[in-house]
Amino acid sequence: MNPKLEHQKNSYQLAADLFRAKKYDAALECLAVANDDRRLSVAEEVKVSRLRADILVAKGELSSAVQAIDIAFNAIQPDDSIYLPIAMHRAAIHLRAGDIAGAAEIDGELFLRCNDIQLLAQAGYIFTLCERHEEALKLYKAALLLQPDDPQLLFNAATSCRAMGYFTEAESLYDQVVARNPADWEAYKNRSDLRKQTTESNHISQLKKLVSIDMLPPQARVQLNFALAKELEDLNRFDESFEYLEKGCAARRSGLHYDVEKDLATIDAIIGIFSKRYFDRTPRTEETSQRIGDGLIFVLGMPRTGTTLVDRMLTSAPGVMSVGEPDTFARFLTEAVSRSHQSGFDSKSTFVRASSEVDFHQLGLRYQGQMAARARNIQAEIVVDKNPMNFLYAGLIHKALPGAKIVHLCRNPMDTCYAIYKTLFKTAYPFSYSQREMARYYLAYRQLMRHWHDVLPGSIFDLEYEALVENPEEEAQRLFAFCNLPWESSVLEFYRRTDRGTATASAVQVRQPVYRSSIEKWKNFKMQLEPMSEIFRNAGISC
Repeated sequence: MNPKLEHQKNSYQLAADLFRAKKYDAALECLAVANDDRRLSVAEEVKVSRLRADILVAKGELSSAVQAIDIAFNAIQPDDSIYLPIAMHRAAIHLRAGDIAGAAEIDGELFLRCNDIQLLAQAGYIFTLCERHEEALKLYKAALLLQPDDPQLLFNAATSCRAMGYFTEAESLYDQVVARNPADWEAYKNRSDLRKQTTESNHISQLKKLVSIDMLPPQARVQLNFALAKELEDLNRFDESFEYLEKGCAARRSGLHYDVEKDLATIDAIIGIFSKRYFDRTPRTEETSQRIGDGLIFVLGMPRTGTTLVDRMLTSAPGVMSVGEPDTFARFLTEAVSRSHQSGFDSKSTFVRASSEVDFHQLGLRYQGQMAARARNIQAEIVVDKNPMNFLYAGLIHKALPGAKIVHLCRNPMDTCYAIYKTLFKTAYPFSYSQREMARYYLAYRQLMRHWHDVLPGSIFDLEYEALVENPEEEAQRLFAFCNLPWESSVLEFYRRTDRGTATASAVQVRQPVYRSSIEKWKNFKMQLEPMSEIFRNAGISC
């Protein structure tokens, strides 16, 4: 073999060894040697670019990692044996970089033709993260044809069925999951959420037997207690339901390293730094006053306030599609701040102050570019971002994207907080498992939204959940007028749409017509929720 080529191959292996040893800069230097010859085969060049991408991911240089993996991907053709693994690797790195549009470019049809269970499952997961649940379900089902008893595949398929509104099929799949893996605690909880349980058909006996087992792991206690609370509430056994809910919340809260005081201090910092004076002294220039943000709608507020309902109504209009609940704006803001403050931050308040100095014009352009790419993927003209926690950034969103519409969902404080309290979230909303923390966080949120209205009057459209469900047509028309969308009465039949999925906690509810049964639901637990209502009364909020 040519000595130089042998040296290059050895350099690649050394780079791989250095990467495993976490000596990333040295590994990149070796790769530069390994790639310094045009006589390397395409497969060898792809290996080098792929390893370079992995090293850059480890270093946190995600933009450069995307470029490296794209070089590898663009060097191969769909009929190459390594095409699908590289396509999957590329999608995963694009996701790490916050480029959901780039990740969603994988061709699901190509994966459906392969017989690799792992690749099918990975592709299904990628499509799930990209809010393309129907395609994900096809991939999971293709994998199940090859391995029909795999509990994880059954679970993932059930989750996709839930997102698409196929609740009967989802329940059957969850039944199969727990039959094959009785320790899949999340499957029990997900199954309970699929429908309103009845006296004739429920899982209460099974769940009670499981939750009474000694030495249950913490995750089991969380999932089973929440499942029991939900099913007992469905049967109007309110006192018993709340007992299990309290146990579930306590178990969840004990596993979190969370300090609500830090979140409250962050919100105070936002209010102090992004003051009226700040917005007045940083007016838009002619360049930044252009309609950056046209075609974007943000739906925000506290969770469980009707954001998914509004999202489904909006996406019933022609050309309007949802991108779900991405963290795109927060991620891009964080990256913009971090680029100018590489030494890091000693507190969230310090980060907030630094965020006031970013180039909001460039931030808006970057966000709009990502959403434009996602719109092309889903063939949309207007995109809805319904991440509720964007309320933290409402003023910043308006500054970066002045052409965007911002819709804020409001709901009765006690109904809001009880609905959040009884919902088991995967990772978000750590304040939601303590009544007192929940109430205090809600008060801070309320103060922040008043602040945004004060400093940016007329920029945010408030929509009351109670008014929407009492007078859906009138309120929906107001919403559509604010968003400059043409009104059609068919919007109110959003629940009939079967071509769009949602993975939010409201996935079941939005498959039904507008209903008002959730109004004042907290009063079924008035005595038990006294710690929460006391805080509101002391703040001057009547309950």
